[in-house]
Amino acid sequence: MHESVLLKESIDSLHIQKGGKYIDATLGGGGHTLEIVKRDGRVLGIEADPKMLAVAKRRTSGSRPVLVLGNFRDIASIAKANGFEKVLGVLFDLGISSVHLDSDDRGFSFRNEDVPLDMRLDQSRQGVTASDLLNSLNTGQLTLLFESKRIAEAIVAERRLKPFEKVSDFLGLFGPKTGKIHPATKAFMMLRIAVNSEYENLEVALSGAFDLLLSSGKLVVISFHSGEDRIVKRLFREFGESGRARVEKLILPTLAEVKANPRSRSAKMRVLTKT
Repeated sequence: MHESVLLKESIDSLHIQKGGKYIDATLGGGGHTLEIVKRDGRVLGIEADPKMLAVAKRRTSGSRPVLVLGNFRDIASIAKANGFEKVLGVLFDLGISSVHLDSDDRGFSFRNEDVPLDMRLDQSRQGVTASDLLNSLNTGQLTLLFESKRIAEAIVAERRLKPFEKVSDFLGLFGPKTGKIHPATKAFMMLRIAVNSEYENLEVALSGAFDLLLSSGKLVVISFHSGEDRIVKRLFREFGESGRARVEKLILPTLAEVKANPRSRSAKMRVLTKT
C-alpha cells in the first residue's frame, strides 16, 4: 500500500470542519481521503488512473466519499458535476504512487525492464505512449523534452537501429547503475511527465482549485521535484501578490519520516489560504 507523505501535516493544514466539503485532487490509494473522512469532512476524490481508483474504492468502502475517474485539470467541471462547487479545501499530492513504482506493468519504474514503455496513467483515454514519443519526436522536440541535446541525439541514433518498445530499450542509452541513483532517473521522470502532460495539467488544475475555494479555504500542495514545485511556488506567489491569498510557511518532512519512508526526502508542502 502506498504510504502517504506528510499525511498529518497536510490534513492538519486543511483545518477540517465537520460537514465541510474538501477535494482530494490526487486520490491515489485514498490515504488522505480517509483521514479527511475520519475528521467528519465530506470528500470528492479525483483519480486519473483507473487501477488506483479501484484500490481507493476498496480501501474507503463504508466511508462514503465521492470518488471519480478523471484528470485534475478538469477539477472545475468535476466539482460542479458532483456538488462541490465551493469547498473549504483542496489537496494535491503530486507525482506517482509507490504502487506504480513497485508493482505496475506500464513502465513507470526500472524494476521490470521487460514491460512495454507505456507510462500512461489512463490507457483507455490517452493515446500516446512513452515509446510513441521516443520513436516519433524530432531531435529538437526531444531536446526540449529532456533538456539535453546529447540524449536527444542518442535516441534518434538508437531508433534508426531498433524502435523503442520496452523499458530496457530506454535504459540501455544510459548504461548501468554505478552509484545510488540510476543515470536514467531524471530522463525517465521527464518522459513520464511528457506522456501525461503533467506540468500543463498542474497549471490549469491549481487555478481551477483556487477558484473553487471559499473565503479562508485552504489549498495544500505536496510536490516531489523542482519542476512541480516551481509551478506551485510561482502560482502561489501570483495569488498572494494579487491580494487574493496568504501564502503560508513551507513544510518539509521530518527526519523521522524520511528515515521511515526514504521516498519522502524530496517532498515539499506549500499551503495557501484564500482571503
